[in-house]
Amino acid sequence: MTRLSLDPSLTALRLLSTLCATLFSSVAWSASCSYTNFTIGSEFVAKAGPVNGQYLYSVMSLRCSSSGQVIDAGGGEIEVGWYEPANLESALKKTFGSAFAESRVFSSHCKFHLLLVNRRYPSSQSIAGVFMADYPDTTGKTTYEDVFPGPLLIPFGANIPPAGSCGCSGGLVKPLASPVCALPPEKKKADLCLANPIVPGQGCKVQWETDYTFAGTSPLAFKRYYDSQSPYHVGNAARRSLGNRWRHHYDVLLNPAAATQLVLMLRDDGQILYFRPRPNSTTQWIGDADIVGQLEKTATGWTYRDSDDAIETYDTSGRRLTRTDRDGLSLSFSHDPASGALSRVEDPFGRRLTFTYDGQGLLSELTDPAGHKITYTYDAAGNLITVTYPDHSTRSYTYTSVPVAGQVEPALLTGLTDENGIPYAHWTYDSSALVASSEHAGGVDSHRLSYQKDGNGKITGATHTNPLNAVSQYSFQEILSANLTRSISHALLPGVTERFTYDANGNLGTHTDFNDRLDTYTYDLSRNLETRRVEASGQAEARTVSTRWHPTWRRPMQVAEAQRLTTWIHHGDRVASSVVTCTPNTSQPLGVVCQKSEQATPDADGSSGFAVTPNGLPRTWTFTYNTLGQLLSVDGPRTDVADLTTYTYYDAADPDPDKRGNLATVTNALGHLTRITTYDPHGNPLTVIDANGRVTTLSYDARQRLTSHSIDGEVTTYTYDPAGQPTRVTLPDGSSLAYTWDPAHRLTAISDTLGNQIVYTLDAMGHRIREDLRDPANQLTQTRQRLYDGLGRLTQDIGARGQITAYDYDANGHRTRITDPLDQRSTFAYDALDRLRQITDPASGQTRYQYDGRDHLTRVSDPRSLATSYSVDGLGNRLRQQSPDSGLTTSTHDAAGNEITRTDAKGQTSVFAWDALNRLTRISYADGSRTDYLWDQGENGIGRLTRIDDSRNDALVSRLENRYDAQGRLLSQTRSVGSVSHTTAWIWSAGRITGLTTPSGRTIAYSRDASGRISEVRLTDSAPAGDGQTRVIAADIRYHPFGGIKSYRDGAGQMHTRHQDQDGRIASYTLGAQNWLLSYDAAGRLSAQFDAADAAHSATYGYDGLDRLTSASLPNTAYGYTWDATGNRTSHTLGSTTRSYTIDPLSNRLQSVGSVPPRNYSHDANGSITGDGANSYVYDGKGRLTQTSTAAGVTRYDTNGLGERIRKRNADDTLYVYDPEGHLIAESAADGTIQREYLWLEDFPLAVMQ
Repeated sequence: MTRLSLDPSLTALRLLSTLCATLFSSVAWSASCSYTNFTIGSEFVAKAGPVNGQYLYSVMSLRCSSSGQVIDAGGGEIEVGWYEPANLESALKKTFGSAFAESRVFSSHCKFHLLLVNRRYPSSQSIAGVFMADYPDTTGKTTYEDVFPGPLLIPFGANIPPAGSCGCSGGLVKPLASPVCALPPEKKKADLCLANPIVPGQGCKVQWETDYTFAGTSPLAFKRYYDSQSPYHVGNAARRSLGNRWRHHYDVLLNPAAATQLVLMLRDDGQILYFRPRPNSTTQWIGDADIVGQLEKTATGWTYRDSDDAIETYDTSGRRLTRTDRDGLSLSFSHDPASGALSRVEDPFGRRLTFTYDGQGLLSELTDPAGHKITYTYDAAGNLITVTYPDHSTRSYTYTSVPVAGQVEPALLTGLTDENGIPYAHWTYDSSALVASSEHAGGVDSHRLSYQKDGNGKITGATHTNPLNAVSQYSFQEILSANLTRSISHALLPGVTERFTYDANGNLGTHTDFNDRLDTYTYDLSRNLETRRVEASGQAEARTVSTRWHPTWRRPMQVAEAQRLTTWIHHGDRVASSVVTCTPNTSQPLGVVCQKSEQATPDADGSSGFAVTPNGLPRTWTFTYNTLGQLLSVDGPRTDVADLTTYTYYDAADPDPDKRGNLATVTNALGHLTRITTYDPHGNPLTVIDANGRVTTLSYDARQRLTSHSIDGEVTTYTYDPAGQPTRVTLPDGSSLAYTWDPAHRLTAISDTLGNQIVYTLDAMGHRIREDLRDPANQLTQTRQRLYDGLGRLTQDIGARGQITAYDYDANGHRTRITDPLDQRSTFAYDALDRLRQITDPASGQTRYQYDGRDHLTRVSDPRSLATSYSVDGLGNRLRQQSPDSGLTTSTHDAAGNEITRTDAKGQTSVFAWDALNRLTRISYADGSRTDYLWDQGENGIGRLTRIDDSRNDALVSRLENRYDAQGRLLSQTRSVGSVSHTTAWIWSAGRITGLTTPSGRTIAYSRDASGRISEVRLTDSAPAGDGQTRVIAADIRYHPFGGIKSYRDGAGQMHTRHQDQDGRIASYTLGAQNWLLSYDAAGRLSAQFDAADAAHSATYGYDGLDRLTSASLPNTAYGYTWDATGNRTSHTLGSTTRSYTIDPLSNRLQSVGSVPPRNYSHDANGSITGDGANSYVYDGKGRLTQTSTAAGVTRYDTNGLGERIRKRNADDTLYVYDPEGHLIAESAADGTIQREYLWLEDFPLAVMQ
């Protein structure tokens, strides 16, 4: 190697001759270049050192070859001597004179690499992908830093220190073109983010990425944060351990010596804060008035309390040692004694995250508590380019640099490639290095921004164009270095603006929405805590929320609002003369809540604040905790029963390290115990045993995503693509649903095992603008389209035949009008608190709504101006209902809000009882009847309703008993009326019903298709009187894609079909030999029914604007109907005969029907019909019909606790049996003999058996 001495005594002639040779040599050189057969210039690279602060440099002449590669121009590598990097450039300029001045100058900020590009190299051409046009200065006056990630041809020496090590430490930066490390500018939290995400008030791209989160009881996690305006990058001679402009949430730093009388703090959320001594204090340091954190100097270092009341300790050099959250969970931090780099984060249970760094001090490996590793790689410039996870999936990043005012802004994030290897996100920047655009793969979710600035270059406004090309304008106001949103306007909403004002501390003072509603805010400025908020200030609906704050914790002690006062008592608070404690921890203060109570008040709008006097007894919860702040017990509000729930945790020294500190048991108020017996190292539960002894096992992949759960051998599995998007869920019977995603991570299709599909077409903002259902042959079976405006509001819903339902909105986005396909319009109006106030229907009928200060509905007025009113207290208890139809109903409630009495308009009082889990256990009615609900009985019964008893005067009338399997599915249901019982039983396999035993003893067997739907139904007549034969009831059952039954063949071999149109409505069906065709009007109402074989059997239907039937033309008969504004029928026409209906003008009760003879109706106080002139009706204490008296005699009815009619007695005595869905499945005689049974296929009646 040729040696050339470069030191202070170097002669100008010798160095000048070397430089000239490299600049003007005609020999050839390697990397890529576009201007071939031309000399590029010279490259200087550090090869050895440092020795006494100096490094040994070499130089080489570079040339662009004929093949477009950077190569040695012919002189080889020449040593130029030892030199201090900071003085290298000035020496070259001084020595070379005009020759140096004829170059573009590029340098690394550490000055270990210097590239001089011949000024004659054309601006339109590139070197290593860098276009010279972006770097116009060819006079040598401007040095462009960190444009190239590293040397083009000469490699660095083996011992050259990393770029970061030559820069600033302690959070300081060396601004572009500055030789001195200095304070970075303060950086505050953003108040507004757009797109993916971008902070328009700062013009920066931010990105949060979570690489690890502990699932159990530990605050361990690892999150990364990117900020395109972070000062920590190679260009500022400063970067953090994740490379340029990236930080992680443990990258917290305190620099006590950053400047005179100033402490610099880097926070975990990207904030850069200054603290200065508090006047008249030797220990306390304060930030700007908008900063709520508290910094204190101690004898051993520093203590910081953040905005969430977490307490952090630092050593004297500013390294964080511990962080303890308000509730007591803590983390400790260890650092490498030599480098000071964070080496370990540990929770109280010994779990650790460990950090490994490469030779440049960059984080190369994170090891989680399971020993799994996440690896990080960087390019030559120190940009984070890949993150590889334990499942070997990789997430990668790309960057660019932008020249700004003669300098270079490096490491600007331009791309994110997801774990599928797909470029998922892309960003661009303007000439000021502000974010100009953001989009996802395929150009979707595209957002574009431009900025307005003041004379000092501060952003004062931003123009945002969203993916639907809607333009919005934002203006900003700078307060204490934070650029806060001042106004928002949308081009689609001309003339209206959302506005914000702030106090001197940057707290929101007023907010005016697009409808001109004003909310005002008042604060305790010493802590920046809101003390009073008035919503809809100055309007009739105005309401106030007042808050008193705890003197230590940033938690409320009391909140007074409309109708309610809430009080919290914390550990250590003094109440009366005693100190409240709810944790044994005495080593440190804990901000846990020991008691919470809510009380109703008469303050309708909250304006009385804390001067209000509460009503009634409080609703109170009390809590206890262990020394780590983990919840041990919750004692609920009930005073009549013990409603205590308790929790236990595994000991911090448990022999199984995966269990330590995690939840072990939960015992509810009735003593039902749930246990979590095993965990994985990440805190995910692996085995859960419920109170019935049912064991659930769970498994996870390397990224902690649930992959299976198994109960009694029935396994459901979940699969994901490398990016974490679910791709398939497989049920225990093997049926599955598959999910398809586009490169922008948007769901585009769902398919079942048979190949049926739901296909979504999305607009640029991700709205579903078309939904298609397709069968396995890919034939379109159903479709729907939607249109959205530029603000993302649905404007049109379009059916398969092009029928359009249109929607209009006010400036706040509330729907104000719906226009159906027949141009029938309903309008909606809202009050100042955005609550629905009025609906005007297409017939101009108005329904009005009123609310109390807590948004409870208090009055509804129908289109006839008949009003029902409600009285609800501040705890949400409905105390009173006054209706023109049902009269006055009043209620009382227990301390938990359960209704305990209800008195109807007849003065009948029903009494309700509840168990400690607030489940209904008994209703006692005024007539001596009673319903008892029994829970938790028998095998697998805990947590389930196992019996319902209905009694009258203490004599059992009916009983319903349920028996369950371990999965909580019904195995049998026995219904008894008197001494007669009927049992229905089910057989389950792989999570599906495969068999059924009817009340008569007949057995039903089901076969299922690959998607788990019933494909065949077989009946075995195994009833006592049956013939024992097996018959097919339904075969070849087919379904519409993701819909109901399409066709089946009955036991006689006849096909039954139900064709649908592409709107999903039945278009035709078969009934016996008849084939019926249906048609609909544009509003989707049935308009005609045709018999395909005989048009004389057809019928047509007509409707009014409120979708009420007004005419029906059937074969040989015509019907007509009229209605009042509320929907009460006022006339019925049959042929030429019309009957009128008279409705009470003061209610919606039917008074009379003008039939022959006329019928006049009487009602009880509850509104139930008691007589019609010919018949009389009697009701029980439940309000259920129990007796009718007609000319034919008396009929009596019994109902059960589910409201089902279970018995009818007249000349016959019939018992009724239902399935759990409420379908009637059997009728029997009084002695229990089954007379007929009904077989259902889901909600479809399939057969009658008698």
